[in-house]
Amino acid sequence: MTVMIRDCRDFNVALKFAYDDWKLEGDPAREPTTFQDGTEIMCNAMKIMLVSKNHKYGKQNILKFGQQGIFIRDWDKICRLEEGIIKGVDLGAEGLLETWADNAGYSLVAMLLEKDWYKLPVKTDE
Repeated sequence: MTVMIRDCRDFNVALKFAYDDWKLEGDPAREPTTFQDGTEIMCNAMKIMLVSKNHKYGKQNILKFGQQGIFIRDWDKICRLEEGIIKGVDLGAEGLLETWADNAGYSLVAMLLEKDWYKLPVKTDE
């Protein structure tokens, strides 16, 4: 399944797209009732966000520094999680969900890079 490129400024926007898409596949009034439902929505939100970011930023921001660059970016997210979870600092609008999504996104990018799939083109509707 190809995911159309949607403009996502953050994970909450991607999550709304994924949730709305999921509801349109069935009853628009339905809510997730199983772990599988929740996982499907979250994974689709990650896909929407990663495709959007990859389309906006291109590939060089990751390819230039590779796994080491991803590790550094991810470390920043781990430190932010420490501030919010361990030290109780208010993370503001970015919050825990957005930070966890950033962490998951960098992990997925690292796995794509490891499999040499990160360089694959982003399919556009054009």
